[in-house]
Amino acid sequence: MAIQSAETSLTFDENIGLIARFFRGAKWYGAEWYITVSGAVILILIFLMTILAPHLAPYDPVKSVGSPFTPPGKGRQVLIVRSDEETIQQPADLAGTLVGVRANTTGQFCALELNAKVKKFYKIEECFEALAAGQVDALLVEENVAPALMSAYGDRLKQIGAPFGPTFVLGTDNLGRDILSRIIFGARAVLLVAILSAGFSALVGVPTGLLSGFIGGTIDRVLSLIMDSIYSFPGLILAIAMAAVLQLQMQQVLKNVTGAVGLRLSGDQTAVITGTMTTTVAIAVVYMPTFFRMVRGQVLAIKQQLYIEAARSLGARPLTILFQYIFPNVIASIVVIFSVNIADAILTEAGLSFIGLGLPPPTPDWGYDISKGRQFLAAGQWWMVTFPGLMIILVAMGFSMFGEGLSEILNPRLAEV
Repeated sequence: MAIQSAETSLTFDENIGLIARFFRGAKWYGAEWYITVSGAVILILIFLMTILAPHLAPYDPVKSVGSPFTPPGKGRQVLIVRSDEETIQQPADLAGTLVGVRANTTGQFCALELNAKVKKFYKIEECFEALAAGQVDALLVEENVAPALMSAYGDRLKQIGAPFGPTFVLGTDNLGRDILSRIIFGARAVLLVAILSAGFSALVGVPTGLLSGFIGGTIDRVLSLIMDSIYSFPGLILAIAMAAVLQLQMQQVLKNVTGAVGLRLSGDQTAVITGTMTTTVAIAVVYMPTFFRMVRGQVLAIKQQLYIEAARSLGARPLTILFQYIFPNVIASIVVIFSVNIADAILTEAGLSFIGLGLPPPTPDWGYDISKGRQFLAAGQWWMVTFPGLMIILVAMGFSMFGEGLSEILNPRLAEV
């Protein structure tokens, strides 16, 4: 008896605290505990990034804030003047002066912030020629291109101070938008569509699976035939077809709803809401059979258990058996499938955005950014594709790890003692 009591105290102790019980999970569940916790940490960080996006993003994700195709970690500017210039000794001295910059570059934005007059050129060589000819008082150019161009003018030009200005951690895209800001704000769109689509799938798939497995007969055969027909199509292809078909219908639905409630939306707001609704519904249809098949299989197995037969013999009503005895035993599997389906929905949403069936530009969206960045990959602008792609992999992996690990933990037969 003493040995049995000692073993019981090692495996389960009601007196230990919540934190101690959390860390003891590594002993009870083994590797699955580490997988689940790692996935949960990734998801917590992603959700915090989403919530705090306005505070974390350094720039507006839809506005040009620097030079196009700025490499990661670059973007600082160099102040260049003529060698005989004495009045300009620091960037603050540019206020009121005429500064030459290349059009739509980081130098242009820096000059405006310093209250300087801006003269734009479309070629960097023209900027240096204008400075040497005395047409402008100073130049603001990228630090990585300044040395090579200055060498052609010998001692006629000089650099003032050290490079200054913003540094784009992940670089900029072809329109000069900050990639880091677009990634941070893009998480909102991706997670919103993925969670809503998984929720709508569960909202339809779980009740139909419960009824189909519990009632059986003709209803079971009809529902199974419909869900199996949807399941037989490749998920991404079906989502593409659904999104293409639903796009116009969603616009009309939104127009009718806003007209009925007297709400006026701008063209951009209408496009974003329509794109979100279309993508959400298209993905939800794809994953409804997953919930249906899982719940139906669970119900068919559970309703044959002895405690279900005992409930029937005691006179329990069918709805009582379904919702008090069967459904609680299915919830754990629903939670697992829900988290795994979110991971799949993220990949599907990225695929739809990649081919132009997702959210409309310039809304930050990882799949759309990969699609646009692919055009410039051959020219060496690798960062436009790499960082959004890594975020898709990271978020999908977080949900997959959390769901798979949770599946093992919720199975009591796999606990390690």
